[in-house]
Amino acid sequence: MSESPRTNDPLDEAFADYLRMSDAGELASREDFLKLFPELADDLKELIEAADLLGQVTLGGQLAGSSSGFNAGVLSPNAETIATSAPADDSSGDPDITLPMADRAVNDHGPRLPYELGDYVLLQEIGRGGMGVVYLAKQHELDRQVAVKMIRSGILADEGEVRRFYTEAQAAARLRHRGIVGVHQFGRRAGHHFFSMEFIPGTDLQKKINSGLLEAKEAARYVRDVARAIHHAHLKGVLHRDLKPANVLIDEHDHIHVTDFGLAKHMDSDSSVTGSGAAIGTPHYMAPEQAGGHSDRVCTESDVYALGAILFACLTGRPPIIADTVVQTLLQVVHQPAPAVRSLRSDVPLDLETIVAKCLEKNPGKRYESAEKLADELDAFIEDRHIEARPRSQVLKAWHWFEGVPVIGALTGRRVLHSSTTHRRFQAAMLLGLLLTPLLAVSLHVGIQHWPDAMPRSIVIAGGLPGGRYNDVAQLLSDQIKRTQPGVAQEIVPTKGSEENLRLLLNEDVDLALVQAVSIPAEEELAHIAPLYYEPIYALVRNDSDIQTIQQFDGREVLLGPPGTGSRACIELMIKTLPKTFGKIDILSGNWNVLLSEDAPQAAILCLGQESEFLDKLRKDGRWRLLEINPARVVHAFDRFPLTDDITNASSTATVQTLATTAILMAKQDTSDALITAVLDAWYELDSPKNRISIKEASQWTELRLHPAAEKYFSDHSDQPVTQ
Repeated sequence: MSESPRTNDPLDEAFADYLRMSDAGELASREDFLKLFPELADDLKELIEAADLLGQVTLGGQLAGSSSGFNAGVLSPNAETIATSAPADDSSGDPDITLPMADRAVNDHGPRLPYELGDYVLLQEIGRGGMGVVYLAKQHELDRQVAVKMIRSGILADEGEVRRFYTEAQAAARLRHRGIVGVHQFGRRAGHHFFSMEFIPGTDLQKKINSGLLEAKEAARYVRDVARAIHHAHLKGVLHRDLKPANVLIDEHDHIHVTDFGLAKHMDSDSSVTGSGAAIGTPHYMAPEQAGGHSDRVCTESDVYALGAILFACLTGRPPIIADTVVQTLLQVVHQPAPAVRSLRSDVPLDLETIVAKCLEKNPGKRYESAEKLADELDAFIEDRHIEARPRSQVLKAWHWFEGVPVIGALTGRRVLHSSTTHRRFQAAMLLGLLLTPLLAVSLHVGIQHWPDAMPRSIVIAGGLPGGRYNDVAQLLSDQIKRTQPGVAQEIVPTKGSEENLRLLLNEDVDLALVQAVSIPAEEELAHIAPLYYEPIYALVRNDSDIQTIQQFDGREVLLGPPGTGSRACIELMIKTLPKTFGKIDILSGNWNVLLSEDAPQAAILCLGQESEFLDKLRKDGRWRLLEINPARVVHAFDRFPLTDDITNASSTATVQTLATTAILMAKQDTSDALITAVLDAWYELDSPKNRISIKEASQWTELRLHPAAEKYFSDHSDQPVTQ
């Protein structure tokens, strides 16, 4: 065996020998070759199979490969999309079948620009890829500038190229979003497949990255907007599968537009431009499941990975994974973790690094569950709010462990009902040491006598979305406690809503949480403090809609808000338990802010407090009217609620019938009595919020599992008059 160039990696060395011997015709069989490297056999086999899978790869419009059809040369981090089908030979100079190109060779007598193509005249080339070329064109009939994309190989294009080309056109055509390049028309003229789309003057994100590293919030803003656009595509059943900086156009107003849906897949069908076993996409931005050739496993989280890789590139100037060859890149994407962002750029904030790392998880289940979730996290970062993915510090984790020791937990206001064996052993050792100091032992005894009544030195309250009612109520409550307990520190944690609030409460990351009644699980650790106020359900339709009753929601698209919120859980329960009232709704998921945008759906159902800032925005928007919800029966967790028609007319005294659930203040069973009493005093001393539930009403809610201190409070104050 003659020598091949050596590397530091035995696997790379063996693979290089395989390629050399294969090209030279010296290879008897793959099995015999693998026997030469028993310790590397599995990994080496995977490399060889990947090489076979790729076959001929389109890179920058040229056929990559040696005589064996595989190129082991250098792969640029800016490499274009790869696909496993071999490109058609486009070297013919026949003017009847060759596309016009701006950079023809001197001896190539094909058609030159400008070039007439039906209603379009192609003016100049503005982009080129492995399969397509894009021209700036003028459309005669409508007298407008457009971009026209065509298959480079013209009528020589094979079936796979044509199918992929029209997949792109059809996928983009079904999407209407300000962040996605819109398709106008597609078809075939003079033997050439083409489609026309919006012309976006400006640049693209790759060029912007090449010109210099982006500031943290600038990068977050770009990727957030891309994520919003991709979430819209996902809602319409379209996976992009080839997200990269070059496919993000930036217009003259610094707005983004996602393009190139050539590898798109419809989630509601099995159709795809490739089958299982094909590695498709751009190697450096592929999700591991894509890089491994498992196209059947590609999902919305795969696009989330690519969004994280784009954000990584914006911050560091390079993609997460860089290797010398296509195959090495694909294998590292599958098996090697990406470097930490701050190892390459130290001034990147930790929260942004955390967001990137969550996107780039090898396991799709550990990434953000949707592009919308990622966009929301980036919004939180941009607005200097708490991000959901932020891990607790080691110090905080250690402190929470120590609070699990019954004695320490009691002293800090967190009585522990079910301590672990390790905690009890630690306590025994600690107490033994304390007994050696009589003074400390006496102090401990005195402290023990007052454990149940101890007021904590700090209080953390889980609120809700900024601008939402839960966050406002949490702030009101906190401010009132500050006045009655001036020595107690206060913190409000913004969250996505009830489900996150419950999770934080059970993890002991917060002391108090506002939760919708329908979201509360049957957890023995949880305790109710008080029902706070009613939260009506708003069934809304646009003024230009033909929908007149909620019965007409049947078969229609209706926005129910983002998953994981108490509002969404409440609405889904209502629809499920009242099927005759609502029929079969085609559920749309998304942030409520879409109701204020040009992309607002025809109908939506919300559940929120009457004093919400978002309701004020809807009133000012002026495009919405309120429908009545008055079913024949009312199911558990809901009450009939007469609602002033304050969406249609803020000054109206007319009412419509709807349903309402309840906002509940929650704690854990081991929360100190002193804190519960202080919270209830503060709540009922506030100026009366709209629809607040009185002490007398609250005392009659027998279905609530009240905290013992709350139960005593309502028993002692049930006759107290409260101004409503």
